[in-house]
Amino acid sequence: MDNNQRKYTISFITLGCRVNQYESDSVAAILEERGFTVVPAGEKADVTVINTCTVTAESDRKSRQMIRRAASSGSAVIVTGCYSQIASKDAEKINGVVYVSGNGRKSEIPDVALALVQGKTPEVRNHVTDIFTEGYDPLVLRKPRRARSYIKIEDGCENRCAYCIIPSARGKVRSKAMGDILEEAAHLASVGSHEIILTGIETASYGRDFLTDQASADGTVQKVHRPYGDELAELLEAVDRVPGIWRIGLGSLEPTVMREEIVARLASLDHLLPHFHLSIQSGSTGVLNRMRRRYTADTVITVLQRVRDAIPGVTFSADVIVGFPGETEEEFAETAAFIEKARFLHLHLFPYSKRAGTEAAVMPGQVPEDVKRKRLKILEEIQQKIRLEMLEEYVRVHRDSPVYVLVEKWENGFSNGHTEHYVEVDIPTDRDLTGVNLPVFLTETDGVMCRGIAAE
Repeated sequence: MDNNQRKYTISFITLGCRVNQYESDSVAAILEERGFTVVPAGEKADVTVINTCTVTAESDRKSRQMIRRAASSGSAVIVTGCYSQIASKDAEKINGVVYVSGNGRKSEIPDVALALVQGKTPEVRNHVTDIFTEGYDPLVLRKPRRARSYIKIEDGCENRCAYCIIPSARGKVRSKAMGDILEEAAHLASVGSHEIILTGIETASYGRDFLTDQASADGTVQKVHRPYGDELAELLEAVDRVPGIWRIGLGSLEPTVMREEIVARLASLDHLLPHFHLSIQSGSTGVLNRMRRRYTADTVITVLQRVRDAIPGVTFSADVIVGFPGETEEEFAETAAFIEKARFLHLHLFPYSKRAGTEAAVMPGQVPEDVKRKRLKILEEIQQKIRLEMLEEYVRVHRDSPVYVLVEKWENGFSNGHTEHYVEVDIPTDRDLTGVNLPVFLTETDGVMCRGIAAE
């Protein structure tokens, strides 16, 4: 094939988390610079990259399904991500897969894709490395692909929760240098992406792999880790000063990072969004202990109040697992009461799903599926009522006092986006305002999202 006669096409199928999306976007931008055309997933392409997920057994199944679907189209298939890191031998056996990598060295994928379209099929398909010996993969987002941009600041997790396989797929905590993050943020702002979300596998662990000098009483100096959250707070303060950044968001945080001194530093920032997603998982301390989470339900309530006192109007979202092994009716009732008290704007509720290779998968007291479904429905009804009440109050406050909506898309005469509190809003507009931070007066809510009119 003559590179001068034909432009090659590549598509991406990205499963799972925002980190995967960032990595796919970063690789796509590099390939565009090298002359590839990125086409939507499902369209015929010379090469398809499947960035996989393995957080649940269902994630594994879907990853395999997407690989087979892409291979059946005749595309040369590159498989990467968490599923291939955990099950590389299974991934390489699927017909049509020509290259398998894991979560290390995704920055090499553009070279692999270019070699494939030049007819250089690798002799060895499996290139998965030991993730625990890998350093930070130097991917950078060079081109925004949507109104808000994610910046990956950290990889890996060392929490070892009883239900989670991700530490085995992502390895130890590895952080991007602050200077590189600031340079990336400045570049994104300069090309029109004014809202950034700093994200990672365990975002609050940013910098826990860094060492700093500490002098002891006898004058000797030793290398130590700074307290949990200090490196993240310092990074946020630096990003807050980057010209052109309007709004800064954060990926999922463990609640224990919200110490008093960290909250005070966050409250002093000019551009930090007043919305946080907390990885909660349960409202029962007994369940949290079995999950090996590092806090109690009361700790979470204290953290929520601490942040609300420091940042008026702040909103929260969270994840909650229903039916974790051993969850009794009393513990479930504790979680229901916790949700009533915590008042999350968004709540991602899902039933516990066994994940082979985790401690929880072989724990006694596995909860029957019908009980999980019943409990899930009860929590969904509680949360639906809370969300409606919160959105009705939000509309009342912003009928006459505008709220700013970052417009993310324009369809059928409506601009759609999210406020700084992560409330979705539809606004009728006669033109495409994607990327505009639009002042809006709210008019109504259906309990899911809001509607409003532009203030100017």
